[in-house]
Amino acid sequence: MFKAINTRKIYLVRHCKPQVQEGTHLCIGKKDIPLSDKGREQALQLVKYFSDYSIDGIYSSPLKRAKETAEIVAGKEYNVVTKSDFSELDVGKWDGLSFDEVKQRYPKEYEERGNNLENYIVEGGESMAMCRKRAMAEMYKTINESAGDIVIVAHAGVIRTILSSLLGISMNKTFNYKIDYGSISILNYDDKILKPHEIGLSILK
Repeated sequence: MFKAINTRKIYLVRHCKPQVQEGTHLCIGKKDIPLSDKGREQALQLVKYFSDYSIDGIYSSPLKRAKETAEIVAGKEYNVVTKSDFSELDVGKWDGLSFDEVKQRYPKEYEERGNNLENYIVEGGESMAMCRKRAMAEMYKTINESAGDIVIVAHAGVIRTILSSLLGISMNKTFNYKIDYGSISILNYDDKILKPHEIGLSILK
């Protein structure tokens, strides 16, 4: 099948590895953590991947781990446009804690959130449904104000909310897909319809 002339590709990239302790599973939302040295190496692999494609613009969450990934991919060729509504899910008072710490300090809340992943709001934060609403609005706004194929660097939570919306599945079911650091989910935009083409493509070595 040939590619329709008006089909655009939206490359939805999860930021590369941030400065977190190896082997620690952290609950990170708006906490602003930069890339690690490993993350910068991973971003250079993304540069090589995108060198084979014609990209017309690069957009990013303003959080350091995403913006830095985007800036490495952009090099001197593009200006990175930051969009606050591509920021990671706000996890409120849990931000920066390990999941083990969350379970120990807030066992009841942890269980309640697990039973209602869509709508549960951690104190000081937002629900997945709220995050999905802002991320999808920003997605279409960004598409409408741009042209051609674009890269958007965001976060696992945001990417999962977008997939949930586009696939018509619950947030729980998005965990059937791996969204690793530096992975690429390719969306096709054709005749004002946005559809996932490939999810969680990993090109990192």
